[in-house]
Amino acid sequence: MLILIAHGSPRAAWRESVEKLIESLQQDLGRDAVRLAYMERTPPTLMDAATDAVREGATSIRVLPLFLAGEGHVERNIRPLVDEVDLAFPEIDVELLPAAGRHPLFREMLRGIALEDLK
Repeated sequence: MLILIAHGSPRAAWRESVEKLIESLQQDLGRDAVRLAYMERTPPTLMDAATDAVREGATSIRVLPLFLAGEGHVERNIRPLVDEVDLAFPEIDVELLPAAGRHPLFREMLRGIALEDLK
C-alpha cells in the first residue's frame, strides 16, 4: 500500500488538486493500492489511512511525502507520524520514502515542463 501524504489545509480549494491526483492514481492502480493522508489540518491522518489499510489486509505501507524537500516538514513532522504507525502495527513493514521532489522522475517532469514552456 502506498500512502501519499500532503501538508493539509482546511480550505477545500487547496485540497482539490491533491485529491484529484489521488483519484486518478486510484483509477489506474486501484483504491487498495494508493491512499491519501494529510500531515495536519484535515483528515484523514496518516494513522487513519494506515489503520484502514491494515484493516483491509495491507502487509506493508510505503509513505510518499508530497513535498519538494526532505528537510523541514518531512523530517520534523512526517517522520514521527510514520514512527507512530510503525509502533502501532509492528506486524507490517512501514517505510518512509524520500520526498517526491527528490525523485529523479520528478526532476525530469519539471525539466519537461520547463522545456515545453520555452517552446
